Amino acid sequence: FMVVMEAGASETHGRVYAVSLVYSGNYCISAEQGELGHTRILAGINPFDFNWTLEPGAQFQTPEAVQLYSSRGLRAMSHMWHDFIREKISPPQFKGVPRPSYLNSWEAAYFDITERKTLELADHARAIGAQMLVLDDGWFEGRNDPSTSLGDWTADAKRFPSGIGNLARKISKKGLKFGLWFEPEMVSPKSQLYKDHPDWALQIPGRTPSLGRNQLTLDLSRREVTDYIYDSLDALLSCGNIDYVKWDMNRNMSEVGSASLPLHQQPETAHRYMLGLYGLLERLTRAYPQVLFENCASGGNRADLGMLSYMAQSWSSDMCDPIGRLSIINGLSYLYPLDTTAAYIGPSPNHQNGRVSSLKTRHMAGLFCAANGVSLSEADIKANSNELTALMALSNATRADFLGGRFDRLIYSQNEVCWQYTAAANLYGSTQLYVAYFHLLSAPNLPLRRVRLSGLDPKAHYALKGSEKTYAGDALMSSGLPLPYVTSLQPTQSQDGLYMDTGDFSSHLFIFDVLS
Repeated sequence: FMVVMEAGASETHGRVYAVSLVYSGNYCISAEQGELGHTRILAGINPFDFNWTLEPGAQFQTPEAVQLYSSRGLRAMSHMWHDFIREKISPPQFKGVPRPSYLNSWEAAYFDITERKTLELADHARAIGAQMLVLDDGWFEGRNDPSTSLGDWTADAKRFPSGIGNLARKISKKGLKFGLWFEPEMVSPKSQLYKDHPDWALQIPGRTPSLGRNQLTLDLSRREVTDYIYDSLDALLSCGNIDYVKWDMNRNMSEVGSASLPLHQQPETAHRYMLGLYGLLERLTRAYPQVLFENCASGGNRADLGMLSYMAQSWSSDMCDPIGRLSIINGLSYLYPLDTTAAYIGPSPNHQNGRVSSLKTRHMAGLFCAANGVSLSEADIKANSNELTALMALSNATRADFLGGRFDRLIYSQNEVCWQYTAAANLYGSTQLYVAYFHLLSAPNLPLRRVRLSGLDPKAHYALKGSEKTYAGDALMSSGLPLPYVTSLQPTQSQDGLYMDTGDFSSHLFIFDVLS
């Protein structure tokens, strides 16, 4: 994805040209300016180490490049991208369908996961109001640590004696949906699959394969490999009680060569891999159209319009610290609608950077994403059950609003972030408006701040929930909404709704009812 702007262009004005590829492989987007001042944007397969032998009479289809022009700045550009992706890219069966809130097993158990513990987590999920239990890494044969078993997609007989199908049915009887984690494109050298088929991994003769996260990449250019992956997943999904698949991809490719191709065709391997992946996803999503697939590639490692053509949502980042997430969500919103993203409440102190933050802020950072969840230890869930229940209730109540609406970036600075989400129904004259405000670092005597909202009905009135205040639409767009502030000299609650939690990394959510 690349944007080229005229000098002085901003969120609200200026000419903007943008291009994105409907492709998930090795790509190149570049801009060149000639001696006469003309700018040329080039987008397509990366020419590095790529070549294709085109036989007489054969065809080669290049990845599609999508171009967009806005004369009204980045905000209008984003709205056009969002509408295009919703209408032309995303799987249509999930358009407007609210995503279930969920509890993910990872931070609760890591690799020490069993059937008994999974069912206990399902009870915790029900208790806090989550609608789905997701069984993350560690459920398959021999997977006791990250060094083993990728590729052997059968339930570990000791820890899951009833099998995944029976486990899924038990969770369904508890009134929950069930999701399952896979990393189908990878193989562990310590696995039965690699023992049986070492040539199925990407490799270059004479070179020792490089491990990434203790794993190698399978050669998806080979039909026998994609058939194996399809059969492995089909054997599990066919039980009928798996509602969601978290499709992970945790390493970059290296030694990109195929044991099945002659020497002169080796530069075709990377692209043939992508064709194999797309073929596999086409088969799976046609066979299981109601299973919600989530593209999870260490977060944004492979988030693109190609993957979104098959998977309705992407995991935006493994950076689960809410403050780290703010820049990620703000950045991805230039291209992607938040309908296509997922987020969960992770641990505090955060595992990536050690930051301590409130449950409220951890939840708020991802509230506008289509899917919201929780991934915490059982001790954290029990200790914070009341607050988690309230946060899941908020997510469940607002899920439908955060599909098909308009997202606006109002403030993005080193110390403040403010976003607006206008529910889709509100675009046509009703329901609700949301404004999320994040205050990062506290300081004494900070100035009082206002933010001008965007795209409101100037003749409508907006009633702020939790207060007695009502604002005129034209006033909110011209003079702005007073923002809350952090000070130890004031109570954390007040009737005007302007105070927020004291200290660093605070957040506040405004919800407005729109009065005709």
